[in-house]
Parts: sequence; structure tokens; C-alpha cells
Amino acid sequence: MLKPNAAPSSEHNNPPRRSPSAAKLLAPPILIAMGLWMLLVSLFVHELGHVLGALATDGRVVSLELRPGRLGHTLVNPNPSPEVVLWSGLLFGWVAPFATWPAWRLQRGLIGPTLRATTWFSWLALGSYLAVGGGERWSDTGQLMSAGWSALLLVALGSVVAMIGYAGSRHAWSILNERLETLANSPDAAPHGVARLAAGWWTWLVLWWVLQHAAGGAIGSALGLGIAAEP
Repeated sequence: MLKPNAAPSSEHNNPPRRSPSAAKLLAPPILIAMGLWMLLVSLFVHELGHVLGALATDGRVVSLELRPGRLGHTLVNPNPSPEVVLWSGLLFGWVAPFATWPAWRLQRGLIGPTLRATTWFSWLALGSYLAVGGGERWSDTGQLMSAGWSALLLVALGSVVAMIGYAGSRHAWSILNERLETLANSPDAAPHGVARLAAGWWTWLVLWWVLQHAAGGAIGSALGLGIAAEP
């Protein structure tokens, strides 16, 4: 029988909590999977922009390399407006990811924060590519310089875009990391829940890898562009 003045037991006041260490260990693999997926998306959208630019100018895409781990490229022949095709890859890579903006509020599976981070990563990656790519003749920057564009202008534009992308990426990644830490550190978080999130992102990464690997031939078959994916 509890005495009237007896204090509740410490066990009642402070119920034992499960250590979140197991969930914390799964956070880095989740972030790695997300980062790799962002890189693949950036490559895919950039090359797709070149394809759309070729279509818009009556060019014919004869080769498209989208396979992860390879140097992405889009070869157009004939190419009536090479500068339009070159700029299309960059501009589409910067603009298209904003189509995901309505989904940025989705928290399930960290989908929204990841899409936000992907958008700004595209700005950072492609802006940096434009700014430093002049040293390679066959890069977009190198070809634009060969077409008469000022190297200073391209470096300046690329640097500005990259800085905006860096600021946006830093903010987006802080939100993403905060959400993940909250999930991992929550006393109510079940380790198997975080494990499912990690498994889900790595499964999605592998699936995207496979789909992107086959995308060159698929785009050619669907649109009749005469695309021949590199063997």
C-alpha cells in the first residue's frame, strides 16, 4: 500500500529508454545513398536537356551515354544549333528540378527534404561544371568557348550559379540531416523503422542505377530519335 506522502518511484518518473545508437549507425548509409542518387539525377537531367535542345532545333541524337560511372555525353549529328543544344543541358539541369517543389513538404521517407537538396545540388554541380570546364575541349564550357563565348563570362556565370547552389544545398542538407537526426534520436524510434528507411533508399538507388543504365535505349525507342546507347 502506498503511503500518502510517499514519492513516486524513480522508475515511474523516468521510465527506461532504449538507446538510439542502433538507429544512429544507420544514418550515414542513408545520407550516402541520397547523395549518390542526387549525383545520378543531376547527370540524367543534364543529358536529357541536351536531347530536348537537339529535338527543338531539328538535330538528331546519334549517341547518348547515361550509364552511371561513365562520362555522360549526348552526340548530335546533324546539329544545326550546337550552342542551343549546349545551353539546353545546363539550363534544363538548373530549372527542371524545381518541378519537384510541390513535393518538398513530404516527410515520409524523407522524400521532400531529399528533393529539395537534389534541386540545389544540381545548381552546385552544373554551375561548378560550367565554371571550371573550360580546360577540357569537349566539355560544354570548352565547346561554348570554341563557339565564341567569353571564358570570363562563362566562369562568372558558373561561379554565381554554383554559389547559389552551395547556399541552397547547405540549407537543404541541414534540414535533411536535422530530420534524420530527429528520427534516429527519438526515444520512440524503432531500429527496424530506420533500417527500413536505409534499405528503402539503397533499393531505390540500385533501381535508379539500373533504369538509368537502360535509359539511352529506352529514350531512343520511345521517341524514335535514332539514339544508339554506347555498347
